[in-house]
Parts: sequence; structure tokens; C-alpha cells
Amino acid sequence: MKYYGICPASCGEFVQGVMDRAEYLCSYAVDLYSTAEVEEKLNNINLGPLKSRKAIEAVFKKFNIPVEESKNISLKIRSKIPVGKGMASSTADIGATIGATLRLIKKELSSEEISKLASTIEPTDSIYIEKNSIFNPLNGEVIRHLGHVKDLRVVILEPNRTLNTMRIRKAPNYKKIKAQNKEIIKISFSLLEEGIKSNDMHKIGKASIFSSLANESIHKKEGLEKIIEISKNYGAYGVNVAHSGTVVGILIDKSMDDTRLIELLRNVGLDSVYKKMYTSNIIDGGIRAEQAWI
Repeated sequence: MKYYGICPASCGEFVQGVMDRAEYLCSYAVDLYSTAEVEEKLNNINLGPLKSRKAIEAVFKKFNIPVEESKNISLKIRSKIPVGKGMASSTADIGATIGATLRLIKKELSSEEISKLASTIEPTDSIYIEKNSIFNPLNGEVIRHLGHVKDLRVVILEPNRTLNTMRIRKAPNYKKIKAQNKEIIKISFSLLEEGIKSNDMHKIGKASIFSSLANESIHKKEGLEKIIEISKNYGAYGVNVAHSGTVVGILIDKSMDDTRLIELLRNVGLDSVYKKMYTSNIIDGGIRAEQAWI
């Protein structure tokens, strides 16, 4: 019998940075998905991606099942999430695999437990959590649940260029620069919390812009200030970035004409960098269990 787990992507983070000597983030989920299919087989076993394979083993260890028994599990991943762009492609693969494996062994874990388990494989983000949350990517701990975001879409600006998250984190001045930004990050998280709790999209957008600009000293996004200017003039709520990736997101109301905004961005030549421009819905996080490929 086949079992499925489905996990959404993110489009970077509303806010990411250092507070109280630790790094935190609040990412958000979009309606692009990774789907994992697992089944027990005697032969023709598909191993799947290495990190997802580690996720199967981590689930077995969590429930004291001999890891040797996981060798009979065949894993297939299908994903519509761009790789290496800061949209949580491997995070979603891992989450989907954990979800599918839990169903295969007929066990359950909470969203927070799944996050902590995934963080033992690689730094993760908060897309496993249904509510938008302030989250520690290194240990998977939720610091504070903020709430749900309603009626918000994102225009995603995706360049061809990719970025290795671990390479960014291992840069010699990464922690130092993060620490220098901590005051503006503290303000950003405060604004974000107020915005989500009061459903004030302008505060969410302002927090995202502050965090995006602070991140320029770590990984510069080409044309970011121009993107912010055009977005503000058009009436968008704000701009966020993948802090350890290459995509940029423009936060808009569900009723806003995204095609006109994309046209304005192309008119100033930003499509020479951001080869793909498209719109996704911002959705709740969490791992799904639909019994079909997405």
C-alpha cells in the first residue's frame, strides 16, 4: 500500500535575524508543493533524495523501530518547488517524507515535533507549523505562534541564480553581520506580530521591508530598492526576501491586479535578472495527507 505526505513551499521569510543571541525567522507557506510517496517493497526500491532518506530513518529512530527495517521502504518525491532559490524545496521534501512515513507506520507527531525532528537533518523553517510563527531554524523550536494571514498573495520574482543555504551560514562574517542587525530585526518581529494579530497587512509589509533591507549586507538582492519603490507606488503591502536564497516576494491583496504589477517590473528591465515572475497564494503551513500526486 502507498502512503503520501504533502508539504508546501515558502517564498522566503517575512522576517529573519538575531534576537537575544539566537537566530529566528517567520517564513510563510505558498501553494506550491512537494509530495512524498512511500511503500514497502521487496525489490525495485527507489531510495529518493538523501535528506529525505535520512528523514525516514529519523522517524524510525524516534519510535524505536530498527533503522534496518527502513531499507524496504521505497520513496518517490515529486515537487513543483524551485530548487536552490530559498523556497524550502528540501525542507518540503523532508516534511512530506516524514508525513508519509508516519502514515506508513501508523504513528503521529505534532507539527512542533516534526519541526524538531527535521532540524536534526538540516536547518529548517516554519512551514510545518499551521500558524505563522517565530521559529528557531536550528532546533525547530516555536518561540511564539502569531496567527494566520488572510487574503494575501505574493508575486514571486525568481532569478535563474541559485544559492546554497549552508554556504551562506558558514560565511566567516555571517554571525557578526546578523548580530549588527539585531535592533532592526527586533523592531521587525514586533511589527510583524502586531500586523498578524490585528490582520494589518501594511505592518506585515513594513516588517518584511525592514528585514529585507537589513539582509542586503549578508546577501544582496539585485534591484531590491527599485522593486520596493515600484511595489509601494502600486499599492502593494511590502516586499520580502529569501534571506538565504535568491527569490524576492511582493505582498499583495488577493484583489490586486498582479499582471499589471509584473508588467511594471518588466518595463524597468527587472526581468533581465528575475527571469520568472508569477503569483502564488499565501496559505497556512502544515503537512497534508491527500492520497494523490499534486
